[in-house]
Amino acid sequence: MFKRTLSAAIAVFFCGALYAQDKPTVYRGVYIKPKAGMAQKLEDGFKDHNKKFHTKEGLEVTTFQMMSGPKMGWYLRIMGGSDWEYFDKSKEPDNDAEHWAKHISPYADSVPTEFAGQFYAVLLSDLTHNYESTSMSRVFTDYVRPGMAGSYYNILTKWKTAEEKTDSEERFAVYRMADGGDVNQYAIIYAIDGWSDLNPRSTGLGARIDKVHGEGTMEKMLKDFSESVKKRTSEVRLRRPDLSTVK
Repeated sequence: MFKRTLSAAIAVFFCGALYAQDKPTVYRGVYIKPKAGMAQKLEDGFKDHNKKFHTKEGLEVTTFQMMSGPKMGWYLRIMGGSDWEYFDKSKEPDNDAEHWAKHISPYADSVPTEFAGQFYAVLLSDLTHNYESTSMSRVFTDYVRPGMAGSYYNILTKWKTAEEKTDSEERFAVYRMADGGDVNQYAIIYAIDGWSDLNPRSTGLGARIDKVHGEGTMEKMLKDFSESVKKRTSEVRLRRPDLSTVK
């Protein structure tokens, strides 16, 4: 038991050292699953809650709705976008918890342990390219094998460099789970304007990577990826401005 705990601690240490930033940009999120037939009541609760508790600077919230995958129909509420000190200074408004318990909790169902509770994610700005807020986003979540974060980072670095040097119009941000979940978990979020953005591009990623890094690079990267990542999932999210207070 001690060896497993020590190994986990070492993995967290090296993961943090690899992506060390003086003032990282951190977001806090929570997944909310509506009970069957209660989505509208849950949304009404969000709107009232936002109006009462999330209009002041520093307390703004963004809400997304899952449009595909196992979490389809769930909501994701995000706050933050500042450094860790933000969460020390940000205090829950009076009666916030009571209002949530009365107007939201009755319409929310329990979620699997993997997605329960609040989580914190750090933006990896050096791996992010042209990202902007759009009406939809496609999210790839990679579960990296312990000890393989360095290899995974190198893959993403080559990928981003290829996108930059080929004047790519792709828009993506990369995040790492910092707390509240599997810390070997990374999210690559593509900004899209609609489902049609999922159509293949005229020049494939492999061709762009080989053009920048040399013939055969993509094949090597795919091998490294299969060795570094044990699982990848994909989902599409819809931004819900009507359930958000971030402008």
